[in-house]
Amino acid sequence: MPAPRRSTAAAYVRRWRALLREAGYLLPLLPLAVVGSLLMWAGLAAGVGLAILWVGVPVLAASLLLARGLGGWELRRLAAAGLPTVAAPDWAARRVDGGAWRRWLGVIADGRTWSCWLHAALVQVLLGAITWTVGVVWIGIAVGGPTYWAWGRLLPHGDSELWLHTVVLGLNPGYVPASTLPGLFAGESAFYATAGALFLLSLPIVIHVLVLAHAGIAHLMLGESRTAVLRREATAAEASRVSAIVAEDGLLRRLERDLHDGPQQSLLRMQFDLASTLRALEPGDTRLRPLLESSLALSKATLQELRDLSQGLAPPLLQDRGLESALRTLAARSTVPTTTDLRIDAEHASVAEVERSVYYVVSELLANIAKHSGAANASVRVRTERSGGTARLTVDVVDDGHGGAETVAGHGLAGIRERIRGLRGTVAVTSPVGGPTVVTVALPLRAATDRERP
Repeated sequence: MPAPRRSTAAAYVRRWRALLREAGYLLPLLPLAVVGSLLMWAGLAAGVGLAILWVGVPVLAASLLLARGLGGWELRRLAAAGLPTVAAPDWAARRVDGGAWRRWLGVIADGRTWSCWLHAALVQVLLGAITWTVGVVWIGIAVGGPTYWAWGRLLPHGDSELWLHTVVLGLNPGYVPASTLPGLFAGESAFYATAGALFLLSLPIVIHVLVLAHAGIAHLMLGESRTAVLRREATAAEASRVSAIVAEDGLLRRLERDLHDGPQQSLLRMQFDLASTLRALEPGDTRLRPLLESSLALSKATLQELRDLSQGLAPPLLQDRGLESALRTLAARSTVPTTTDLRIDAEHASVAEVERSVYYVVSELLANIAKHSGAANASVRVRTERSGGTARLTVDVVDDGHGGAETVAGHGLAGIRERIRGLRGTVAVTSPVGGPTVVTVALPLRAATDRERP
């Protein structure tokens, strides 16, 4: 039990330490709220009244922009009072692009801006009238009660004056009030001192509760909405995921170039040297010739492995001739006979991460077909589709194998889903037992194009 007592005492001490800041927020609140409310109603009346002349539109927009400013100021005042910081709306993200009229109408149409206006015009002044009155009265009694014995002597007292302690204590049976002025004053001083002490002890808690009421309202009406926060977090997560894919694409391209310019060239030079050495040997040399021939064969195999590896990282054909040629080459190299139907809009699909992702998807799916499906035939269909102002690239890979394909963590389909998800794409797999298996990948192109092009 000692621990909770210490915790309660520490919390009470903290409330006393924060009292000056919170009182500094509360005491000027009502005058400020009245001024803000008058400005809001005046702006609304002027804007609506002049709307028929179109002058009212910028006037109303200016009034709403002032409401935003008052809302931000209120949040800063609460933060200065020691309350938890409330994130203000991202007004820059809400700004409507275009001319002045579009921006003004965008301000007028913004719901969060009207929430700020309602707070400044009505809620703050009504709530402030209550909290300010309670706060001022509480502070007055907490300060004036214990000191009544000093300043109360300066007040005129008459025989017919109401002595509050006689009314309150007179409710107790048997209580007899004093009959002289000094006795009445002493009783009144004791009563006020007792009441003032109680108000003083509870003062930091009461002021904190009053300020908390304003903080709660400000959080609901002035802070960023939870929906907007979640939307911004989702956008940031998506941007981070896409950035990782773009960075990976650039890294793989550099790695492929380094492999081509470094180890592959060295191995090729080694092959020339070994071949020259073999030609220079005596025909009857049976000691060095087998070693050189073995080394030459090993260097050729290693070079081919490096070429295969670099093509998997960033196929030169994809970089040199584009996605369509690279996909046709993939289909031609597949061990399962594969047909292609490619209708790709190069203007939209020539984005590095899109090209590489589609190449990766088709390569992985054709490899899975060759290894696991038992298919006799396969087909690859890629097309660009437009709907309204957006475009997307759709990839269909079909095989006539035994079906039953499943997405297993760490395997081909799971990797495809993860990669395509990073580009806001979708993957659909239809694979009944007995086949056929159809994998459909859809990638939005406009968003990717916007990221690639300034």
